[in-house]
Amino acid sequence: MLPRVGLPEVILEAMSWLPGFVESFTSVSGGRSRLNDLDVSIAACLSAHAMNNDFSDLVKRGVPALERGRLSHVNQNYLRPETYTAANPPYLVSHQAGVPYAEALGGGMVAGIDGMRFVVPVPSIYARPNRKYFGLDRGVTYLNMITDQAVGLAGKVVSGAPRDSLHALDVAFSLDHGQRPDILISDTGAYSDLMFGFCQPLLIDYRPELADMPDQRAWRVDRKADYGPLNAAASAAIAR
Repeated sequence: MLPRVGLPEVILEAMSWLPGFVESFTSVSGGRSRLNDLDVSIAACLSAHAMNNDFSDLVKRGVPALERGRLSHVNQNYLRPETYTAANPPYLVSHQAGVPYAEALGGGMVAGIDGMRFVVPVPSIYARPNRKYFGLDRGVTYLNMITDQAVGLAGKVVSGAPRDSLHALDVAFSLDHGQRPDILISDTGAYSDLMFGFCQPLLIDYRPELADMPDQRAWRVDRKADYGPLNAAASAAIAR
């Protein structure tokens, strides 16, 4: 049986590979931190955020780096959008691209964009109703772009549950780090014919993975053109 490894241990090990990652989490005051074992406190806070938990399960009395007061202080003063941006792209994303397993998965120029729906239990101008995903509540969608090397390059929160394709290019052109992918992939729920037209002049190859196409039609300009095996599919013509 393989030994069980906790998420904090994984984060601490990654920190040991990339010292600059920890150094990117600076205090909101701008001064140099004098806290001992700051990496342990940051790993605990990151674990709590990743598991969507509070600090109760991570607090250890007698361990200064894991006291509730220390974790609360680090969470409020060291974990913020600016430090995430400084730590994640140049260290984690760049390091991931050079891992042999990631290189075996792909070259990093293919990316999929998909949305995750979240109920927002508190009043918010960003939350919208949608019975299919949120029931009687309101919620938001987090669009995430992940490359074929299994790393996230960009994300965006949008109100409610709009079709993902309406915001896919915005995500693709708002990278946190790395190269913009040449190929974008989406699922049926995010698919839109308009995406082909938007992506073509931007030199992006749009490749939706469609589960079913009962109402989709392929079109042709020249009725006499020979498309080989696609002749039956491209039965509709565009008027000129």
